[in-house]
This record gives sequence, C-alpha cells and structure tokens, in this order.
Amino acid sequence: MTRFQLCFLCCVCFLCSVVSASAQQSSSLQSLKQYIGQMPLDLLNQETKINERLTKLLGKEFNNMKDRLNNNPVPIQLVGDVLILQGEKAFSVGNPKAIIGIGLSSNKIHCALVDHNSRNIFSEEPQKIPNEFNSYMVKKDISDGKKKNPKKEDPPAPEKQ
Repeated sequence: MTRFQLCFLCCVCFLCSVVSASAQQSSSLQSLKQYIGQMPLDLLNQETKINERLTKLLGKEFNNMKDRLNNNPVPIQLVGDVLILQGEKAFSVGNPKAIIGIGLSSNKIHCALVDHNSRNIFSEEPQKIPNEFNSYMVKKDISDGKKKNPKKEDPPAPEKQ
C-alpha cells in the first residue's frame, strides 16, 4: 500500500468516525423525548451529560436554576423541536423562574433565569436561540401578566362615557 493510499484510508476512517459520533449524539438527544410529561429534575438526575453541560453553561447560577426547577415544576413539554423544562419558586419575591430549552436537532442548550422583570439568558449558541424557546418565554411573560417591555408606559385606557 502506498503512502498516499494509507493517508487516504486514514482520512476516510476519521471522517466516518466523526459522522458516526455526530449521528449518535443527535439520536441520543432524540431519546430525551421519553421525558415528555415527566418532571425536569427527573431528566437532569438521569441524563448526566445534560446536567454537566448545564453546570458548565450556568456556572455559579446552576444551583439557582436547580432550586427553581425543584419548586413548582411544570411537566416537560416539546415545543416544535425544543424540549422545554420549567420551574419557579412560587411565593418568593420576584417569582423567580427557570426555563430550559434543549434543541433536539441543534444539540444546543439554552436557559433563561427570570426574576421580577429581568431575564438572564445563557446559551451554548447565543446567536442561534430557537424561535420556539423565545416564543415560549414571551408566552410565559404574557400569561403571567407581565408587560412585554416594562420600561414603556401602557397607553391610557379610553374613558367610558
């Protein structure tokens, strides 16, 4: 076998392993659909790789996120291609929430920690936060009676005659 053939064979093997690893990673995230309807901490306790990625993504805020998911959790939902995990510390000042979106196709994790009228977004790919995740956060803000833009004044209501 010539040196060229050997190099070519090595390159093909390398590319095959990369494609195989990528396919396995994508299919492994598809398996997260089994958690739909379960509680967020069930997924985090059983899926150590997701837990590790969130720990790295959130840093010192990880415990705040986990505390929120532990209090008043909402069952896991699938919105489009994004798995949504949510919890909130009910009866706490500012009604703090945590919303996590796991893109099943994109293989990226996004998290919003909400307090009062502020929202901190953590994302593995900030320039490509899925529309499903953004729409879900906006829907939660509206359904909770919050203003979309708390800095702007609402127009005065028309007077009844």
